[in-house]
Amino acid sequence: MATDKKYNVPALEKAIAIIETLSQREEPVGVSDLCKLVDIPKTSVFFILNTLEQHQYIIKSPDGKYSLGSKFINIGLSTLNRIDIRTAARVSMERLLGETGFTVHLAVLDNLEPMYIEKVESQAFVKFATYIGQRQPLHASGVGKALAAFMPQDLLEQALREKGLPEKTEKTITNVHDFMAEIEAIRRQGYAVEDEEGEAGVRCIGAPVFDHYGQLKAAVSITALRTELPIHDIPAVGEQVKRAALDISRQLGYVQTPEQEPE
Repeated sequence: MATDKKYNVPALEKAIAIIETLSQREEPVGVSDLCKLVDIPKTSVFFILNTLEQHQYIIKSPDGKYSLGSKFINIGLSTLNRIDIRTAARVSMERLLGETGFTVHLAVLDNLEPMYIEKVESQAFVKFATYIGQRQPLHASGVGKALAAFMPQDLLEQALREKGLPEKTEKTITNVHDFMAEIEAIRRQGYAVEDEEGEAGVRCIGAPVFDHYGQLKAAVSITALRTELPIHDIPAVGEQVKRAALDISRQLGYVQTPEQEPE
């Protein structure tokens, strides 16, 4: 018979309370102050601290105060490194689809080209023949321009040398000077707009995704018919895409600076 009964270990509950309290303090905390903060008897706090210190989860300063040890950093980084970006991105991608009604793609940089690794498709009558594993031009796609704007400068220069700026439509940017001006604009606004530059009649908006190191990890984008995404709607949708990208970044452990907060 199913049961909803929950079991806990009091000593472990107390240890968790101590760890969480220390994680919220900017300065090391003494035993007496810690007892007041967690409302646990001093003897129990002392034994828990002693055990955590033996296992290097906390460190004791010369003046007898405690703070979290570097072992928590190692555990945290190990956990973050195991996060699958497709799994981390899925909920945000589905939310973006629900907000905009447009097909959503997730891409990573592979051999200096964006490659789709996930897709959440709109149920609209018109569907895009894109697929996981498909590559897109760096200079003429929403994900590509978002990646180009935030990838290391030397890598961008290498991509421009090796891949060039081939014309895909009459709107494709094929001049390096113009493309770099576009890159600067993308960096300022935080999202990229691809306006029929890769395929006539199709518009894309992409934004960068960062990992817990603050390094470029991927790009997320929406793809829409030009008739379904008029010019005057692009700024609002661009902010939605940027928010989704930040949500995915947070799932990967990224902490954005105040200027990157969504409006």
